[in-house]
Amino acid sequence: VSMITFDAAENVLKKYGQEHILAYYDGLDDAEKAELLSQIEMTDFSVLENLSGENNASSKRGKFEPLGAVTIEDIAKNRETYHSAGSEAIKEGKVAAVLLAGGQGTRLGFDKPKGMFNIGISKELYIFECLMNNLMKVVKDTGVYVPLYIMTSEKNHDDTVNFFEEKNYFGYDGKYVKFFIQDMAPSVDFNGRIYMESRSCI
Repeated sequence: VSMITFDAAENVLKKYGQEHILAYYDGLDDAEKAELLSQIEMTDFSVLENLSGENNASSKRGKFEPLGAVTIEDIAKNRETYHSAGSEAIKEGKVAAVLLAGGQGTRLGFDKPKGMFNIGISKELYIFECLMNNLMKVVKDTGVYVPLYIMTSEKNHDDTVNFFEEKNYFGYDGKYVKFFIQDMAPSVDFNGRIYMESRSCI
């Protein structure tokens, strides 16, 4: 539920020249009004300042080159050293895991969060479940739960949280799982004017 008032939302939009977002506000029902105000509250409109002038990101391109990386051969040669260092860091609480789960399963022909897709052949096996199984192996190896932060999107947050709760976090301790919604950058035309998906949705 949005905490922002209509007047406060209007002031934010005026600051960035995006008043058209509220053009159909009076014709919306209460749920749509709340949705739109919530989106305005959650959107970082300051990103629009990067579209022009001296803040233009494309005018500040740096040097691009490959990052250094450890090779598979290096890992195999020093496996015990890396495994020991990683285990110690986990036991000392210096490691957390982040799952980027903001997408929908559209390309899979699935209208839910991608991680909810069942890839099992002879039994149910969800993508989220596979990832949690991998993390459980680390827990069994170290005896320590790794804090897990799951980034969702505005569109799939509720479905994702409900799914994990319904599946009892696939055996993971829910105390160590935190969900957060990714920041959304609005789509704009060539003049920096924000597009509307519908009358109540940026």
